[in-house]
Amino acid sequence: MKLKGAGAGATIIKSPATLTPYAVDAFTGTPLTAIVRVAHGAQVQILGLTVSGPVPCGFSGGVVAVQSATLELTQARVTDIQPATACSSATGRSVQFGLGDRAIIDGVHGSNANGRVTNVVIDGFLSAGLVAVASFSGPPTSVTFADNVITAGVPLLPTEQLGIVIFLNAAAKVTGNTISGGVCTIPGCGRDPITEFQSMGIVVGPGGDGSSFSDNHISGADVGIYQVFGPHCCTISGNTLTDNRYFGIVIQDGDGTTDQNTIIGGEVGIAVVADGEDTTGILRGDKIKGTSVMPVQEIDCCGFKATAIVLKN
Repeated sequence: MKLKGAGAGATIIKSPATLTPYAVDAFTGTPLTAIVRVAHGAQVQILGLTVSGPVPCGFSGGVVAVQSATLELTQARVTDIQPATACSSATGRSVQFGLGDRAIIDGVHGSNANGRVTNVVIDGFLSAGLVAVASFSGPPTSVTFADNVITAGVPLLPTEQLGIVIFLNAAAKVTGNTISGGVCTIPGCGRDPITEFQSMGIVVGPGGDGSSFSDNHISGADVGIYQVFGPHCCTISGNTLTDNRYFGIVIQDGDGTTDQNTIIGGEVGIAVVADGEDTTGILRGDKIKGTSVMPVQEIDCCGFKATAIVLKN
């Protein structure tokens, strides 16, 4: 099935004031809603249009694919996925593939989906731009995110903004994206990767096995790329990370490697962090300059050892 508009500036699917729930958060009882949902194994291409909020309070998405659906989203825009007014509980994710175990959909915990998002402008979201996830007990989610422009913007509510999120039983090829901005304004935000929260351009883990992150341009977040609880999950290569406030790249609680990334500005270029298990980062051929604290930092806690091994090539 193809849903084709006359162009992102001409055809707009705008959220109504109320959205019908399609799933529920098992922990909180919060209903999950979306402006556009692709489900039940459907194979759908969406292009040439804009999906726009604002969305109702609660756990809301712009475009969501679940239940083994396949979605190709291209030459489009997803914007303003956040509530218009303050509310006690809100999450706004622009585009999401799959659901984690804590979500129940048609009586089942979690869900998977597959597809591609290419040449899409994503801006004005509350929580996350692109998300891929699946239940560990079910089939995996597999996606490609390529050549998109993701701009966090200024959120209307306190939040931790994430440009791209890959976790649990999901694998993603993430390449050629431009990701900028991001704030962390919830209680507990700060530079410490062990005890505090940060905004992130890309975060992978727990899980994310088989993912790759290459040739992305990331700027203006607290952390450019964050790998956590995903030992050997992925390759991080050839990315350009500029003026991310605290760290260019963090590898935490699970061994990882970096290769030929360029990191400019910020406090620390690459940090290897251990507070849940001994962690080694193999840093190969990365170019780091202009950091205000140090190029590479090892951060230990709680009896665990962080080791950074820097190789020229």
